[in-house]
Amino acid sequence: MRRLAIEVNDAAITVADADGVLRSEPGVAVVERGRIVTGLEAAALARLKPRDTSLTHWSKLDVAPGSAAAPGRHSTAELAHAQLERLWKETGAGATEVVLVVPAKFPNDALGILLGLAEDCAIPVVAIVDAAAAVSTKPWPGRLLIHVDADLHTVFVTPLAQGERVAAEAPVTLDSMGLAGVAEAIARRIAEMFVLATRFDPLHDAATEQRLYDALPAALAAIARESKATIALSDRNETFEIVVEGQALLGAVRGFYRAVRQLVAQMRKAQAGLVVQLSDRLAGLPGLTEELGRLDGASLILLPPGHAARSALAVLDSLERNGQGVRLHRRLPWREAPAEAAAPVAKAEPAASAEPRPTHIVYRGIAYPVNGEGILVGRARLDRRRAIVIEARTEGVSRAHCELAVVDGELRIRDLSSFGTFVNERRIDGVEVLKAADVIRIGSPGAELTVVRVES
Repeated sequence: MRRLAIEVNDAAITVADADGVLRSEPGVAVVERGRIVTGLEAAALARLKPRDTSLTHWSKLDVAPGSAAAPGRHSTAELAHAQLERLWKETGAGATEVVLVVPAKFPNDALGILLGLAEDCAIPVVAIVDAAAAVSTKPWPGRLLIHVDADLHTVFVTPLAQGERVAAEAPVTLDSMGLAGVAEAIARRIAEMFVLATRFDPLHDAATEQRLYDALPAALAAIARESKATIALSDRNETFEIVVEGQALLGAVRGFYRAVRQLVAQMRKAQAGLVVQLSDRLAGLPGLTEELGRLDGASLILLPPGHAARSALAVLDSLERNGQGVRLHRRLPWREAPAEAAAPVAKAEPAASAEPRPTHIVYRGIAYPVNGEGILVGRARLDRRRAIVIEARTEGVSRAHCELAVVDGELRIRDLSSFGTFVNERRIDGVEVLKAADVIRIGSPGAELTVVRVES
């Protein structure tokens, strides 16, 4: 019996068996003279033929004619069918059972279309599995377990309930930017570096723009290994070359990284430990793991490529099959022994310390001294008290959001809001002692204030 798993994530449509990944390619389609081209071949044409290209046919499965973002009356389902059919012909020989793995928030109507496409391709689907549940192989007692993944358009942060089985709960999402937007931001930053170093602009022409995008995967892999990459692009019989440092790209993606970190931070409970399972698609972005490392008390697990698909195969025999059709499974059995129980996270105590206490709070470049009288932080001034007023466009900020004051020789923060106050991306519970270099965040996407000590 040969079994396969097909993970339907448009950042990487992945086919795997028990031995490893057989095929992984982007969910891209190009309609070229009436012919549908998909996967890597389509990705190599996407910047050359942007009006003929679709990046949304998997995330917006629809049978309506013209629903595809490409010329003609093609539906997104037709484009997805073309890619699925080709992958099945290339990898499915002899397979008798197939499990489909879908990302969080995959719509029910899209599931029905997906099963219809698989049936039309004669793919013997026996189950559908939630990707977040599939990657979670063991419980973490005393800690919050989550899965962080992304497709071309969305980031998914899925909490996992830890009982007798692991259960994927409703995810929170970042819909404003996915991996396609990140690739575009990085490509634009690298193009700027080419202009500054060589006066050559890769984005001035579709052909050189395509070459830049073709070079991105290898460049990002090199940066992940060595913190830098050499990129060479040719144009009109001339070759231009630059060295790209990973740190130089952070400015282009810092806002995205910060949004992901905040999304993760908002999932946790006060004083709770956190285990973050990060997909390889996100772990490969330079600097993102370091950004998530700012989360207090968090353990970061970097998942290997194809992990969701292979893990789904590992639990296939344990899935309930009632003979009444293919089911979506969001509750799966654990496959490993529990991790060591976490020690309780102690609340900050006013213990004696040799470290001098902080003296100021910095907001938007201005340092505000804090003393025994205290200072309020919020969106308005109240009762003529000293206050740091947060800019109006920041959402989730109370009129009096939190208070900072020196008490018993310590700088303490007290949450007064209904939205929550975060210190180093951990939501505080009541009152907490601050130390120099702590970062306070209030609101969403958030205003940040830094705790500092100013020497006399």
